Amino acid sequence: MDDYLPLTEQLDILFEVRLHPDGRPYTLHEVSQATGISHGTVSHMRTGRVDNPQFSTLRALCRFFDIPLRYFETKTRDACYDMLASLPEAPTPHMNEISFRAMQLSPDAQAEILRLIRWAHAAEELRKQGRDVPPLPPLEDVDGDER
Repeated sequence: MDDYLPLTEQLDILFEVRLHPDGRPYTLHEVSQATGISHGTVSHMRTGRVDNPQFSTLRALCRFFDIPLRYFETKTRDACYDMLASLPEAPTPHMNEISFRAMQLSPDAQAEILRLIRWAHAAEELRKQGRDVPPLPPLEDVDGDER
């Protein structure tokens, strides 16, 4: 039998690295509510009282933390960190909402949103450099007229 890293350690790393959008670790309650896994089961997995959960439980954790199932086949802490570092960052709730709302807009409105995002990206770079940020650019309609 393979010597996998204990589930408790895998979960500790997961809670440490895959953070809530506000930058803090998820609570057991949040994970339980979002996954449908009982609070007690999540707690028992974290403490080692449950070390061989059901497949459906692991799948629910994978969906919640946006990780592949093979994460639970890691054999070392370094392998856990490496796998998590190689994954794309999970989209924030803001990104999900921006995407959702943009899909409902006309192509012209989407172009305006893209222009604002490009401005915000440039403004963020200027702030990092300690420079002043110019005002928002005027929005234009399809014909190029300012609104």
